[in-house]
Amino acid sequence: MLFRSRVTPLDELPEAGQAILTAARELVEANGPTGLRVTEVAERAGVAVGLMYHYFDDRDDLVAAVREAQFLARIEADIVSLSRMVGPGELDTQAVLSIIIDDFSDPRNKKRREYRLDRMDALVAARHNKDLTKRLTIAQKRLSTSIQKTIERAKADGIVAHDVDTKALAFLLEVLPLGTALANVYADLPTQEAWHDLLLRMFVGLMPQK
Repeated sequence: MLFRSRVTPLDELPEAGQAILTAARELVEANGPTGLRVTEVAERAGVAVGLMYHYFDDRDDLVAAVREAQFLARIEADIVSLSRMVGPGELDTQAVLSIIIDDFSDPRNKKRREYRLDRMDALVAARHNKDLTKRLTIAQKRLSTSIQKTIERAKADGIVAHDVDTKALAFLLEVLPLGTALANVYADLPTQEAWHDLLLRMFVGLMPQK
């Protein structure tokens, strides 16, 4: 299948398209991509098989869309949450640190761990799939741009020091949570208090020195 840039972003698919994507993702996560059957997806989504091809080119395109959805899972919502705290109005520095340390990077949060493993599944699937790699690259560029804009606003509001490299910090904010997926097999995690204190010290060091 030739790569094409999706005209409609996944999160802007209409209800029927979202239902198809959700059904396909549930089946892929339960049985793996090789067992995905278009008829089963249509039945679970409650749509005609023909309607699927209105939103997705073919079965491979649908599987790639599932991987893209896994890659984006929760991340965009997190960026929105963080950006709402950074901007005009009274600044709640503790709330900003909390969402980064307690939400983004909590290794004990089982739901968050599932999101991280989903992202890894997508990255592994893209390893030998150039089309999927291109799709994830486009998605990642959109995410990185949003994070960098939020960091620039944070600098303007005095949360982040002006001499901190925006791209480097954006990369850290994405790499750190992904790395905590190792908690799935880590036998001796640090205490919650020790982990929180370490990250707090690190991120406080990024703030302007008064």
